[in-house]
Amino acid sequence: MERWKKEYDRIMVPENIKEKMEEAVMRAKESKNRAKRNRMIRCIGSAAAVFAVLLLLPNTSRTAAAAMQQIPVLGNFFKVVTFREYQVDEDRYQADVKVPEVVPEYADSVSEEAAQQAKDTAEDINFDIRQATDELIEEFKSTMEEFEDGYGDIVVDSEVMTDDEKWFSLDLVLYQGAGSGYERHRHYTIDKATGKRAELSDFFGEDYMEIVSEEVKAQMRSRMAEDESLVYWIDYEEVPEWNFVSIAEDQDFYVNKDGKVVICFNEYEVAPGYMGCVEFVMKP
Repeated sequence: MERWKKEYDRIMVPENIKEKMEEAVMRAKESKNRAKRNRMIRCIGSAAAVFAVLLLLPNTSRTAAAAMQQIPVLGNFFKVVTFREYQVDEDRYQADVKVPEVVPEYADSVSEEAAQQAKDTAEDINFDIRQATDELIEEFKSTMEEFEDGYGDIVVDSEVMTDDEKWFSLDLVLYQGAGSGYERHRHYTIDKATGKRAELSDFFGEDYMEIVSEEVKAQMRSRMAEDESLVYWIDYEEVPEWNFVSIAEDQDFYVNKDGKVVICFNEYEVAPGYMGCVEFVMKP
């Protein structure tokens, strides 16, 4: 069991980084341990709402408005259904997995080309979701078989972040625990006007990496100035290689209900583990 724990910790968070992060937390005089699963619990508590098919009545005024703007209407929404479930409830191992699937629905007036684009986008998203969840499940199964006396749990859930006339955003939540836990998020945003998956360049142009990175840095500094319990890897002289420099080319994000872009980082990416997954709402 001890060997298994060490192997797991080594995979999730390198030991040297983990120790340095704990020292940084102590220096920041962090006074509380945030429960990493709070957000997961909220997701599970709202699972029924997440996977319910939200039927909307036809809205003729919306269709007319879209026609006036020459925006193709792909349908009232993309719905989310449960593609697969995987459950384990044992003394040492637990799994609560609900794999979502995005299903497009179309208005009668939508062109064949636009409908095909929406279908292709949904298929690409569903492929990515299944790949991520299959890897997590297979790793969990392998651990159970190899370490009968070990401990572990996984949770996969999802939440529709936005579903309005313009945007559809889905949050895939992946949690893996073994003594300590590690939570990840994957977000998928679809532009309903085109049926395509949205990219940051759609909002900020070709220089999106520089523009978004500078805004994230500014918000990090502002938040730390206002609350000394918050720590981000920025202007960190003791371990400069940790400092946040730039978002990734394929940076994770979603569009919130206010139509604003939200940049998302998983645990340990830009802050100590106790900070959990962190987000930054971009300015219009």
